[in-house]
Amino acid sequence: MKNPFIEEITAYRKGKPMRVKVVRSEREAPKVLRGAELALAERNKQLANSNREKKSELKALMEGPWSIQVGSVISFLRRMEISDGPSLLALLDALDWFETASHGVRLQILGIIDDAIVRIRICSGLAPVDDALPGEELTIFQMIRAKLNHEETINE
Repeated sequence: MKNPFIEEITAYRKGKPMRVKVVRSEREAPKVLRGAELALAERNKQLANSNREKKSELKALMEGPWSIQVGSVISFLRRMEISDGPSLLALLDALDWFETASHGVRLQILGIIDDAIVRIRICSGLAPVDDALPGEELTIFQMIRAKLNHEETINE
């Protein structure tokens, strides 16, 4: 692949004129971001890349062998309310598809469930995450994580 910068330097050294863009007004000048504007632009770019990646992963998941089961979980999550945690557990128990699903698929589903629970908690005026401390009853998310990761659900 050619590097235009190196080509211009080489051309300059050989006596050929360099291409220079002449800016005649402030409006034609390229915008240079600094400080907070630069940080905000970088954050927005990273968020857009993350959203694009999540969307492509979800599309691949919906085209995979578990598309019907994943679709039913996502459909439930879209209409889920703060008090529907036990119903979500019951749905996952009824589907029982994750026992044979790959670890990557289980992690993707866990991420989707986590995003939905965080969104619901924030919309309900609660903290995004409220995991149980040792000795306390596990939260719905912790129970689901244990189920999808084949862990013990005892919290001691």
